[in-house]
Amino acid sequence: MFENRIAPFEAAHLLDRHLDQNIYAQQYNTALSQFRSALLRARLLRLARALSRRPSKLYDLNSLKPGLRVRGSFYAGVQVVPIRAIIGSEGRAADFDMQFRPVSEAARERWVNMAIVYLARLPLPPIQLIRVGTAYFVRDGHHRISVSRAFGQVAMDAEVITWNATPPFPWESRRPAENPSLVESPHLSI
Repeated sequence: MFENRIAPFEAAHLLDRHLDQNIYAQQYNTALSQFRSALLRARLLRLARALSRRPSKLYDLNSLKPGLRVRGSFYAGVQVVPIRAIIGSEGRAADFDMQFRPVSEAARERWVNMAIVYLARLPLPPIQLIRVGTAYFVRDGHHRISVSRAFGQVAMDAEVITWNATPPFPWESRRPAENPSLVESPHLSI
């Protein structure tokens, strides 16, 4: 009837390609599921914070610049930075919530692609941050932070530029870090 004309050693590359496609499909489905979960959680957080009249957005460094008394800056090198210390963005604050969850479907393709890279454990360059006081603002790497946080990572390598600025800073009155009972638990967060 039907004859198998492919020798077993010739079919090995076909199996490898099939396995690669299965792994990619699994990674894609996992990434898409994580994106949808993060988007839903961001929407719920935004609703809960709107009802309680608390802000849910990242700080926008560009809008804060005029009020900051910056006396210079310097390159601080590559450092390991806790993701929770990143509170804002230089220009993309409206794209993510306070926990770096995407707030719209527009981020889906890039977010899912970054998640696939994360799941494949491929190396990525460090994110770029600006440090003002004890807080960090993202210059480059928003999606990397969002994906890393969604998968439970707590710190990232970052190239840091430090701005010498004098306090008080606008975000110090909003952040609950001084009162440990108000800090959002990663297991209880929306």
